[in-house]
Amino acid sequence: MKSIFIFLVLSVFANDINKIAKVNKAKRAAETAFANGDYQTAIASFRLLTDTLGVQEDPVLLNLANAYFKQNDTTNAVQYYSSVLKSDNPQMRSLAYQQMGIINQQKNKLEEALSDFKASLKSNPQNEDARYNYELLKKIMAEQEQQDKNKDEDIEPSEYAKQLKAQADKLVAQNLFEGALSIMQKGLQEDKTVAAYNGFITKLNDVVESKE
Repeated sequence: MKSIFIFLVLSVFANDINKIAKVNKAKRAAETAFANGDYQTAIASFRLLTDTLGVQEDPVLLNLANAYFKQNDTTNAVQYYSSVLKSDNPQMRSLAYQQMGIINQQKNKLEEALSDFKASLKSNPQNEDARYNYELLKKIMAEQEQQDKNKDEDIEPSEYAKQLKAQADKLVAQNLFEGALSIMQKGLQEDKTVAAYNGFITKLNDVVESKE
């Protein structure tokens, strides 16, 4: 009975050693392929680690996401970056948020991108790449806001647009922001010159959303 127990223990130990060898081999293959720019092979090796060998380590998940990102597969990249956002490791979390910010910026989701870069810095204040991305995006958004403001100023509102603005101002004075926003949005559909008040409409929208 004792010999059988020892045999079973040795068998389990041998299986563990075999799995470790497979994991290390797959990691080396994935890292080599990634370094050589062969992202498809890297993805296959990383997926072997995660799907077959059950490896859920943050560096593996992050690099798998990076490989998908290099392949312009943002759907899968976001899936694996999102997994790393839950990491207990602040450096890993910071890198994942940074990449999420880059993806959102590429999709022109600038507010979300800015929030991601901010979260990246909160996780790791020493992440200078995230800091650069955050400051640059803030500057881009400020420039866009100024350009939009200049465009609005170039529009001459019609008498109808001015009347709508006056009605909206009265509602704002009564703290009826939803009503004021509704008037301006409907007016914009009927009269393009209502766009002269886009800055006002944006502020109304921000106030309404903050109350929800």
